[in-house]
Amino acid sequence: MISEEENRDNYMKGRGAQLNPHNHFQKNDYVQEHVEGIDDWEVENKKTTFIYAQSKTIVNKLDSPDVGMAYSLNPYQGCEHGCTYCYARNVHEYWGFSAGLDFERKIIVKKDAPALFKKFLEKKNWDASIISLSGNTDCYQPAERQFKITRQLLEIALAYKQPIGIITKNALVLRDQDILQEMAKQNLCMVYVSINSLNEELRAKMEPRTTTAKQRLHIVETLSKAGIPMGVMVAPLIPGLSDHEVPKILKTIADCGAQNAGYTVVRLNGAIGPIFED
Repeated sequence: MISEEENRDNYMKGRGAQLNPHNHFQKNDYVQEHVEGIDDWEVENKKTTFIYAQSKTIVNKLDSPDVGMAYSLNPYQGCEHGCTYCYARNVHEYWGFSAGLDFERKIIVKKDAPALFKKFLEKKNWDASIISLSGNTDCYQPAERQFKITRQLLEIALAYKQPIGIITKNALVLRDQDILQEMAKQNLCMVYVSINSLNEELRAKMEPRTTTAKQRLHIVETLSKAGIPMGVMVAPLIPGLSDHEVPKILKTIADCGAQNAGYTVVRLNGAIGPIFED
């Protein structure tokens, strides 16, 4: 049994998950059981690494009635934000990785996303339905500072007059205020910010590499004043931890200029349950 003190000593600051649960698609595990019995052992890279994907398509059609969007586009898979409850963690298993630390450390980058997006929009039968950025992982996660794929996608959307919805919890969205303002003038965009708690101590534990709640309110206020329609997802609601904050969050975001709000309840299915509990 690991003591609370030992657990604190082994805590990896800046990471939401503290373990790598077994990928249930894989039959075998690769583990180090006896250090003294192995001469050659590959030490796990604890830093974030980027894996470049070669995609065939980039826009996904969504048929699920409870998702609330018809099409999504995700320039990245995996997310360094490290939210302990993130529903996208399970998707990382389809790529052959764990939903735990792998999800935060091994980021799949779709550098060909802009070219594929342009090709998609030029289809003769495309009806300009709304496409949501960040249907799975955050399009403004830390990797976006380096790769700038999301900005390229917005430039294309503006040029093609393609309506876009965005949801993020990163202040990097403010970088693209110029494009979003132009899109908003043509009724081509809406931006949602995710806020599930105004308690900074709780946020830091559940969402270690995200923008603070105070800064997210600044995003809502800044973009709203710039004429960009703003909404907030009060999500996920976590019974016993953050659900009691809903009235205060709604009042605060309304004062900041938010026009809409929505919510989802946390869902700890698959590998997410053990990660969140740990």
